[in-house]
Amino acid sequence: MNINIHENIKNKLDFFVENEKIPHIIFHGPSGSGKRHVLNYLINKIYNNTNDILNQYIMYVNCAHSKGIRFIRDELKFFAKTNINNKNGYKFKSIILFNCEKLTTDAQSALRRCIEKFSHNTRFFIIVEDETTLLKPILSRFCNIFIPLPNINGEKISLHKHFKNNIKQTNYIKKRTLWLKKQIFDNKKYKTLKHCDELVDKIYEKGYSCLDIIELVENSTNIISEKNKYKFLIYVDKIRKEYRNEKIIILNILNYLFMRPKEDLENILNL
Repeated sequence: MNINIHENIKNKLDFFVENEKIPHIIFHGPSGSGKRHVLNYLINKIYNNTNDILNQYIMYVNCAHSKGIRFIRDELKFFAKTNINNKNGYKFKSIILFNCEKLTTDAQSALRRCIEKFSHNTRFFIIVEDETTLLKPILSRFCNIFIPLPNINGEKISLHKHFKNNIKQTNYIKKRTLWLKKQIFDNKKYKTLKHCDELVDKIYEKGYSCLDIIELVENSTNIISEKNKYKFLIYVDKIRKEYRNEKIIILNILNYLFMRPKEDLENILNL
């Protein structure tokens, strides 16, 4: 990402690295604010941007992919307790957790115990949109850094929107968008949960997420009416954080688009 943003936050991280006093850190802020950009800056500073070292000393975990208590107790704990080769000059390993709010309460409790036990040789870095979704015992063990939307050309803007406005759409992206549109809106056979479930598997295996469907609906002009479009977007925004499984939220979206009665709730009893 060739863009200069959040220089004041980077200066604070430089201070941590120069003084060799790097705490566990939670990066929180709205989507598209540059949390991963700032975290990658810190990681490259710590490990001198060396690929072999990065592969050996860092574990990336996307908690949105159904990472439960068993994963925390087994795989994450196994990585945390492995020995460090001090000859390289690095004093700790790093575990990076994306979408940590997706962890169950039990999994977060197990994570807290891992943090307490392995802080001597492992640093934990967490990325979330809303830090209040984490347990207070976890929050108390971390340095919390808020990442606001970056100021680019005098405007506060999401990085997703910024790059979308400045990068030409490739043929590959166009093909992916057309395929998704065809599967969802050009095919009217999805009238049962079984049909929707089959479509979910097809979409997920192609590498799409709920965000792709939301973007498709948001940018549409003739798929659904403007009124229903914004009803849909408000509905998804309210329920999205409650789901911990990508397939289930996609199924919920398809259920809303294809099977949910179009009438307002107060009129359903009159059907």
